[in-house]
Amino acid sequence: MKKLTVLLVAFVALLSSAFASDWHFWGKDLDQHPEFLWGFFPTYLYGGVGYTGFEFIPGHTTDIQLMAGAGYAQRKLFQDPETGRPLHSPYENEEGGIELQYGPIIYDLVQVDWALKLVQGFWDSPVEPGDDLLSITLAYEGKFEGAMDSMKMGAVRKNWDSLPIKSLDEYVGHDSLVYPDLMGNHQYLGTNLNLGFELDLMTDDIETNDGFLFNLDIDWAPLALNSALDGEADFYSIVFNAVGAKTLYQYETNGKHWFSISLVDRFNVNWTSGDKVPVYAQKQGSLGRKVRGYASYSYNSELTIVNNLDLRFTSPALGVDGLYIRLNLFFDMGYGAGHFYNSEFRQNKFIASTGAQISFTIFDFIDLGYQVAYLINGENYAKGPSPFTSSFLFFLDF
Repeated sequence: MKKLTVLLVAFVALLSSAFASDWHFWGKDLDQHPEFLWGFFPTYLYGGVGYTGFEFIPGHTTDIQLMAGAGYAQRKLFQDPETGRPLHSPYENEEGGIELQYGPIIYDLVQVDWALKLVQGFWDSPVEPGDDLLSITLAYEGKFEGAMDSMKMGAVRKNWDSLPIKSLDEYVGHDSLVYPDLMGNHQYLGTNLNLGFELDLMTDDIETNDGFLFNLDIDWAPLALNSALDGEADFYSIVFNAVGAKTLYQYETNGKHWFSISLVDRFNVNWTSGDKVPVYAQKQGSLGRKVRGYASYSYNSELTIVNNLDLRFTSPALGVDGLYIRLNLFFDMGYGAGHFYNSEFRQNKFIASTGAQISFTIFDFIDLGYQVAYLINGENYAKGPSPFTSSFLFFLDF
């Protein structure tokens, strides 16, 4: 663990110096394959480079960004590929009897992503001199995904019951309506257009957090731009996100930070719908991904409303500025309503969880740690009926 942390610190420091001046580099997303080191090591990385060397509006940031990502990952899905019902849920069969559905859809994935973005700032920030109050983003995003049978096909995995992993054709065939990007030869080439607004009234220096941040993102992926291969997509998404933060206590001596406590609250409303919502968009919109302790791709309703409340404890810098230990106590609530993606099945559901996260925070760039959660209402589809779940954390935190 110590060697890995040192390597990450050196890597981030090198990138920071390499892209100085008008160029900047950042990470955006990552994914893991659970068959590689229990999912601890990232097998997919997505990041970018931006240039701010000229200004469309004098005194305000114009940022031209080029982003790319590639890697190998595993997906685990929890909707019946024919009916759209949650795979663990009981339902009545044609004879009126109750049946239980087990066994999530598990497959591997090669994915390549790219994007071109223009971010333009407006008006001066009243809380951070030199920063912009409002930023507007226009983006083109492209994606290729090639799905394939799991490397562990035939192996038994415990997900509510012990069942062998099937081939992708056995799971979804060639014409699944619930998973339109997995149709045919299970390959997908797509385009997404994005318009984003960000109102920034937040000060954030890792040690303290104060103020407010508001985001509105609109994504559109029409069928005409998402049907080049057998897999298809046709959807739109509207997401509103608000963050409020307050530093409750900070202990300093001679200008050196020793300890701080911050309260952070995030409120998110997501409406994702369309005739063909692809799997990657299902993950981004799923209630299970946003409420900690649950599984991504679960509680896949069109509308999700989530509140994440954190009480954050931050240590002094661990010998290097930018390297901290952070303890985070959380309480999450989420409500989902409407149709499950690409199906006639409807469900209104409230879920909630509480727990703790402890992590190394590296330049506010990567959080590496561990999470334990208690599920107050609802189940983790991937781990069964126990209300306690735990997992490694290795994610980019922005």
